[in-house]
This record gives sequence, C-alpha cells and structure tokens, in this order.
Amino acid sequence: MNINFKGKVVLITGSTKGIGKELFTKFKSLGAYVIGTSKTIQLKKKNYEIIKADFTSNSSTKNFIKFLSKIRKIDVLINNAGINKISHINKIDDQDINNIINVNLIAPILITKEVSKIMMRKNKGKIINISSIFGKVSKEKRSVYASTKHAINGLTKTLALDLASSNILVNSVSPGVIETQLTKKVLGRSGINKMKKEIPLKKLGKPEDVANLILFLTSEYNSYITGQNYIIDGGYVVK
Repeated sequence: MNINFKGKVVLITGSTKGIGKELFTKFKSLGAYVIGTSKTIQLKKKNYEIIKADFTSNSSTKNFIKFLSKIRKIDVLINNAGINKISHINKIDDQDINNIINVNLIAPILITKEVSKIMMRKNKGKIINISSIFGKVSKEKRSVYASTKHAINGLTKTLALDLASSNILVNSVSPGVIETQLTKKVLGRSGINKMKKEIPLKKLGKPEDVANLILFLTSEYNSYITGQNYIIDGGYVVK
C-alpha cells in the first residue's frame, strides 16, 4: 500500500507535541503541505507553516478562524488539540472547566464549520476528530474531559451525516494511553507501570500507532468509511 499526500493541504491543530507532532512529521514526509497550530510558535517554511493559536482564548480562536477563511484549499483536517485537568468534580476550577470545553469541543466545532466550507467547494475532504477512550469509558477525576470526548464522538456522527452529500468523510480516533511527554508527566513511572498491567497488550501505545491509522483514514484508500470511532488502546476497553 503506497500512501502519499503529494499536492494535498493538511491542517492539524496542536501539532508540536505528542500525537500531533507525529502526524505533522508523517504528513510532511508523505508530500503534504502541512498547516499546524501551536500556543507559542509561529513560522512558515516551504512545505509547512505553524500558526500561533490558543484555543482557550475566544479572541485567539476567532483570529484563527479568520485566517482559515482566507485559505482556498484544505484536503484533510485533524482536530487534535486537546487539554485535560485531572481533578475531582467538587474541586475543579471554573476556569479549567471553560478551558477544557473551549479547546476540546468548541474549537473543533468552529474550525470544522469553516474548513467544511472550503472542502465543500471541492466536493471532497477528510476530517478526523481526536477523541479518547474516555469518550467510551471513564475514570475518576476526569468528568469534564470525558464529557468533551463523549461530545466529540457525537459531533463526529452528525458531521458525517451533514457532510456526506459533499463527499466529506468524518471519523474519530480514540487513543488509549499513549507514550507521550504528557502521559509521563501525568502518570509518572509508577502510574505507567500500573497502567501497563491493565492493558491486555501490556504496553503503552506510541504516537506512530495512532498516526498510521489516521494516515489510512485520510488517504485515497478510504472512500467509504465515515461516521465511525476507532479505538486504539491495546485492548483496554474490551477486557
């Protein structure tokens, strides 16, 4: 199977860390012009650019939407940016609640609203929403995060129906525990070792495991899969 994205424009939010960074690198290597976002970086090169955007800020999100409105072509959108705050429901700060909802749910809705208009003009496109296993199961102290990921799965289904007539395929991908800097920071070594014992494959996933699935779903090899949620978690939710 020879997947390539030569001549394609790919937009990835949250593209400088973890899964987003892996996606950014892989799409570039396969010939795409990649537009990414970062809270701290803005630069432009021959085959990619990174736009500074903070989706916890309404004004920053509006500025990013304005930027998108001037783009004539986007073939693939990956709503990847996401944040979490592990906290009991009685202790979570109101600002953290707003930030999680803005980044994980409101931004993907607004971005998809704008990008889908661009795709509809070409009568073609692929959209991937990065969800989580916590959109399927849950865990203590993740009430707001889990709520946004359940919502993203519902959004994916409706978008697939809204955009089917324009040949735009929309799917979500739900990673389990992936080996990233954030995972190491949140769980620590003991937490990671405990989690490995709970995963049937006895290991964490890698960003490339998630990226490889997304490459297929957004490639020309996928012409009929839409409205689905793909869980990639080493068997965690089926044990």
